[in-house]
Amino acid sequence: MNDGIYEKVVDVIVNTVGGDTSREMLTEDFKLVGNILDSMAVMNLILALEDDFGFVFNDDELSAEAFETVKTLTELVRSKLGQ
Repeated sequence: MNDGIYEKVVDVIVNTVGGDTSREMLTEDFKLVGNILDSMAVMNLILALEDDFGFVFNDDELSAEAFETVKTLTELVRSKLGQ
């Protein structure tokens, strides 16, 4: 899954969450919620993804499962991009 979209999602996570978050720790199966994402970080990440990728999420697309891992988040972005 390491392609341009995956890499860009990881970049957005690192740039949005900040702190001790590094690219190396963000493997496909890294659990985001509870580790580096709280409710405020999720909101910031949603806005950053919309800005970077040029789309807007619908409320029904946003679920806790979508933000569970880097892989599930990348799959959500892919679906928004029609890939």
